[in-house]
Amino acid sequence: MLPRFALANPMLVLALVLIALIALIAGPLSFLTHPSREDPKITIRSASVQAQFPGMPGLKVEQLLTTVLEEKIREIPEVDEIKSTSSTGQALISITVGDDFTDLNPIWTTLRDKMEEVKSSLPTVTKGPFVDTDRGDVAMATIALTADGFDNAEMHVTAKEMRRRLYARVPGVRKVTFFGVLEQQVHIEFDVVRLSQLGMEGREIVDAIQNQNVIQPGGQVEAGGTTLTVQPTGDFETLEEVKRLAIAVPNSAGQSLQLGDISDISLMYKDPPGPDAYFNGQPAIVIGVSMTDGFDASAFATGLNTFIGEAKAALPLGMFLEFITF
Repeated sequence: MLPRFALANPMLVLALVLIALIALIAGPLSFLTHPSREDPKITIRSASVQAQFPGMPGLKVEQLLTTVLEEKIREIPEVDEIKSTSSTGQALISITVGDDFTDLNPIWTTLRDKMEEVKSSLPTVTKGPFVDTDRGDVAMATIALTADGFDNAEMHVTAKEMRRRLYARVPGVRKVTFFGVLEQQVHIEFDVVRLSQLGMEGREIVDAIQNQNVIQPGGQVEAGGTTLTVQPTGDFETLEEVKRLAIAVPNSAGQSLQLGDISDISLMYKDPPGPDAYFNGQPAIVIGVSMTDGFDASAFATGLNTFIGEAKAALPLGMFLEFITF
């Protein structure tokens, strides 16, 4: 019966054969070229907004930060749910978008714009608000940077140089994130006896440091039809600049001393430190690399693998790079 049908309908049979051949060819090609990844990007319909005012009681945070931010967020019609937490010095707000919306990028752009608008309504020294919309990002690879004879700050310098080169050299890199970086701060310990002899107080010195280390725009000056940009200086860039800061001595007819003469100044890790990272029992900085959506994962992996091979050869003696996940 089938041979009779084929003989009676040659054009239909030919079309079916061609379709079968195309499917046989297209299937393997699609498998080899289709962008694929072990952990695909997940669409997360939530974002968070954080604002900080160090030392402010939780009730004041609720009144001056959380409520103001919530009211501005409610102006976005796509937002379905808002949850907030007010604690000492910090307001944290979680935003969820309704299930009817699939393109979230315009919504997150509106959210960021709203948070920029509301800044002028918050107390002057408020930090933020900071918007986080990257909750669905998955690292295509995590890489451990370990070292013998180097501290965390020195490893961080190397990691930042690697990040710069990753963005420039590896196609498809969306974001490079660090884990295990310990924050540093300048530690100043006053010689109380010396200050007492000079008639000085610690508070005066702290004020002098804060007044010096200010980063502000200088603005512009119009002169004879020419616009000149004013770039103020004075902010500290090195530890030596902090030590050389001139401190006026009270009742001494303009006499001053350098800050390093009346205090012990050093660069220390913040206490308490941030979360540490370890790889095979050694302190490490973990580098997470995320891929641009829709980029060919196989090509991305090849480029990243080649880059890491070159980076290993260029590392300072005593530093090591190893894939944790790939």
